[in-house]
Amino acid sequence: MDDSQSLLPGSPFVVVMEYGLVALWLVTYLLLLYLGQPLAHALLPDMEDRGASLALPLALAVVWLVVFVLGRVSIQLGLWTGLLVLAGLSAFAIYRGFEVDHDAYARTALVFAVAFLFLVAIRAVDPAASPGGGEKFLDMSLLQSSLRGSTIPPEDAWFAGEHVRYYYGGHLLASLLARLTGTTGRFAYNLALSGYYAMLVTAAYGLAGSVAAHRGFSYRRAGIGAAFFVGFASNLLTPLRFGAALLDAVAARIGPLGTVPSALAGVWEAFAGLLLPLPRGYGIGSSLSEFHYWSASRVLEGAITEFPLFAWYNGDLHAHMMSTPFLLAVAAVLFQVFVAGADRSRRRTLGTIFGVVPALGAVVAVVNSWSFPAVGGLSVLALALAPDRPMAVLFDREQPILNVRSSAGRSASSTGRPVSSTDRLWTEARTLAVATVAGVAVLAIAWLLSAPYWLWVASATGSPGVLPHRSTLAELLVAHGAFLLLFWVYLYRHARPSLSSRPVFFALVALTLAVTTEIGIAAVGLFVPLILIGWALLRDERPSDETATTTDRDPLSKLGFETVLLIAAAGLIVLVEFLYLQDGAIPGRFNTVFKVYAQAWVLASVAAGVVLVRLLADHRPALGLSGRQWRRAFQIVAAGLVGVLSLYGLLVLAGHFGLSDSGSVPIEPLSVLPGWLVFASFLLGLAVLGRIGMRAAPTLVPSDRDASCAGARLAVGLVVVAAAFGGGIWLIDAANEDVDPTMDALAFVESDHPAEDESIYWLDEEVKGQPNMVSYPGQQYRWDNAPASLTGVPTVVGKPPEAVYRGSDVYDRRVEDVETIFTGQPAQQRRLLAEYDVELIYVGSNERVHYRPITVDQLDAVHVEKQWQAVTIYRVDQSALTTGT
Repeated sequence: MDDSQSLLPGSPFVVVMEYGLVALWLVTYLLLLYLGQPLAHALLPDMEDRGASLALPLALAVVWLVVFVLGRVSIQLGLWTGLLVLAGLSAFAIYRGFEVDHDAYARTALVFAVAFLFLVAIRAVDPAASPGGGEKFLDMSLLQSSLRGSTIPPEDAWFAGEHVRYYYGGHLLASLLARLTGTTGRFAYNLALSGYYAMLVTAAYGLAGSVAAHRGFSYRRAGIGAAFFVGFASNLLTPLRFGAALLDAVAARIGPLGTVPSALAGVWEAFAGLLLPLPRGYGIGSSLSEFHYWSASRVLEGAITEFPLFAWYNGDLHAHMMSTPFLLAVAAVLFQVFVAGADRSRRRTLGTIFGVVPALGAVVAVVNSWSFPAVGGLSVLALALAPDRPMAVLFDREQPILNVRSSAGRSASSTGRPVSSTDRLWTEARTLAVATVAGVAVLAIAWLLSAPYWLWVASATGSPGVLPHRSTLAELLVAHGAFLLLFWVYLYRHARPSLSSRPVFFALVALTLAVTTEIGIAAVGLFVPLILIGWALLRDERPSDETATTTDRDPLSKLGFETVLLIAAAGLIVLVEFLYLQDGAIPGRFNTVFKVYAQAWVLASVAAGVVLVRLLADHRPALGLSGRQWRRAFQIVAAGLVGVLSLYGLLVLAGHFGLSDSGSVPIEPLSVLPGWLVFASFLLGLAVLGRIGMRAAPTLVPSDRDASCAGARLAVGLVVVAAAFGGGIWLIDAANEDVDPTMDALAFVESDHPAEDESIYWLDEEVKGQPNMVSYPGQQYRWDNAPASLTGVPTVVGKPPEAVYRGSDVYDRRVEDVETIFTGQPAQQRRLLAEYDVELIYVGSNERVHYRPITVDQLDAVHVEKQWQAVTIYRVDQSALTTGT
């Protein structure tokens, strides 16, 4: 075997190398997490884990910001300077007493490792950066271009000679990690994707856990709940469509005992029929064989309703996914403001609100501009709804005009009369107004910090639109039903003691929903009452009332930051029912819902983790729906929700890993069971194994806060996780003879497009820098323009989205020029080759089909650089263009 063959995808050398790359990237992530923890502790001192769960996105944000400034001179200089700045900030934090909590680090590192390796296992089966079913060609081109370039903004691989007109920040960060680890883009694609997923799951785990712990509830349970909602749960389309089919399949397997599940299947089908079919024609499935992973992402007509598991399973390294860890970092920083209120120093509060949050907002802006407004919205809500009014630091400490609660308490106690409703509304309006001004200021500062992106990179082709096609009640219930159930029950429990008449309350809610549904704004009836009730409950002043009971005065019994996240998610969902951005790519609100729903799901997931724990654990007599019977009822509901929301993931991954009925399960006695059940059992086994490992670790190593002991416990945990990962890879190999697990995003080229594989690999590995190339631009979602998209070698004109970014006239002119280069007159060809500084000409099957006859190879300035059976790559001698023929 020669050297070139040894580097082909699937070769033994590459497989061994890939395991090393997975380990290298995991170690790199964990080292950066450790390096960033002192800084995270300083920024997030009130979090239960001392900021460990947000340490990685915060650390990467620091490095990214330095590269964003210095990268215009040199990306490499910015990377190493950024790492030095991060180390310096953490050292200063340690000097100020914010040390690493090694126990918190060990727990966070294990959560991250589990999530990272889970997605690595998924991507290893299908790592392809293929053109269909997503934006992988775009994402790969941005990553490869960022790696090939030496400065920012990166050159556009689809528009040679010009920088990108797209939010490139997440791909830039992925390229920084690739540079740091010495990884090529073809492997970095999936390793970076897995890292973003793990950062999101870990951030949700830590933020939800801290919000719950701040109110005296279980950190771990809330964290696990949020991690489940954000990392594995789905919407309700799959269980509604296939729940009855699943029960029928179980009934057929267990013979005479199948009467009960068969009867349940009938009940379930009748229930599902109330919501299905949806306008998109999704009816009830009669068999699990009808299941396909794609359908659940298209619940709303004319819009995308992705949830995180779908997005990461689909495998796009896309902006709306990469921004989510940083959005949760913003939420975590604002959580500190929310819980500290006016107790924190004026300087620190102002620095957090107008320094840290805008800095993170700048990162969010360039990673995914669609999430940028959410930074301001979260700031407004956190400042307006915080119990101790952190905005009071802007004013006289003795008379904080925004402290509604304290001023109301003084008025009532000193004058003996209650504060009027008018006074409350006026004060609330002032609070909201000042918080809004502060939120706008946050966005303005973030805009200034990211101004080079907005001024020279961001595409300005979009225009606002109002009153789009709105969602039906059935669509909203299918897309958000699980969150709605949890949030409505949660808020009703806390509102119930204040209700003068519960029948009137339910009648008003039902009437509101009926009216709004009838006039076509069902989202208003479902979500606006949640917003208003949550807002009112956060404003509830009963704890300050001297006549309240001891239980009622307990501040830990109040609603917390989870309600802010709940309101934010509900507000985003309602917003896209009335406003949207027409970006020129697809008519209507298609992309707006797509990008905004991703943010809403993440925020709602964190809130849901906290809400679920409080529903199970908080049963004070003062609350509604409390007591032993209600606790059991909530436990049943929680178990049911987990099962229902897991069905999509189990079906998807069972088929993905070859454990469906049509697959071959390596353990013969289990071959009679449905594949999804085998995979569910496998997941359960891994969970049990991990739990045993965590239980055994403190026994093997004494449990104290010494760093060496925490490190040893982490090592034990990582061994358990690595063993589970290895077992999973073995199961994949055993169940799928045709699958060779790999992280190579270009491996599919060899099997799917063998006529062009060697030419693509040659461009990727042998061509250095960013020489301009000319090739067929092609259509979206097809095997067109692969040479530029997969390797980052810039072509004169690429796929049609460039017409959206730059204008159709500019795009069409280049398309015509490319055709002239291939088929025009010699004088025209020489002029255009010189104008676009073309060095390489790619002639493959697409070029031969669409350009006839190809005459550019007849120029004496053009000669063969590399040739294969189906592809020829020509080299252009620019110096000979003006003198040759």
